[in-house]
Amino acid sequence: MNALISGSLTLSLLHALIPSHWLPFVTIGKTEQWSVRQTLMVTALAGLAHTLSTTLLGVLVSLAGWQLAESYHELSERAIPLLLLALGLWYLMQHLRHHHVHDHIDAGTIRKNRSFSALLLSLIVAMFLSPCLEIEAYFLSAGAKGWFAVLVVAAIYNVITLSGMLIMVMLGRKGLQHIDAHWFEHRENLITGLTLVGLAILNFFIEF
Repeated sequence: MNALISGSLTLSLLHALIPSHWLPFVTIGKTEQWSVRQTLMVTALAGLAHTLSTTLLGVLVSLAGWQLAESYHELSERAIPLLLLALGLWYLMQHLRHHHVHDHIDAGTIRKNRSFSALLLSLIVAMFLSPCLEIEAYFLSAGAKGWFAVLVVAAIYNVITLSGMLIMVMLGRKGLQHIDAHWFEHRENLITGLTLVGLAILNFFIEF
């Protein structure tokens, strides 16, 4: 259970800190001259849509884990680490191909809609349709351990991701956007891939 919690925390924090989850809200808010309160409200609603779709997908994945509960030992020793490793290698390949697959928001496209309600709806839809796949490995493992474990993973993911996004947007409004966040954006797949590979290697030796 400790590995399940620590892994969920790591991935949730990683996603909250990576620029694609907060920088678009800072840049759009600045362009549209939103107040801090408006920017945070939009971030919270769009972020909630993102975590909700990820959690709904996670519940479906948990059902598969529940079906495999009898073979949980083999699942935790082989299947979950291999899934994390496969995802990690896929992200590393995307980085090498210079293809940004995890950009949840195309800020330039969304800014074409000038009204506040249109922008808000566009951001919510974009985030809802872009669930994070990396955390699903932990939902699979949690499903095999029981619904309490699923609830723990869901709570960690939602709280950490939403809190992290709001904190980063607040920092961005105060000038963090002047730091070269694009360096992280261009290496987002590399960072995600290395994290997943590291978690896979760790979980080969530590059972979930």
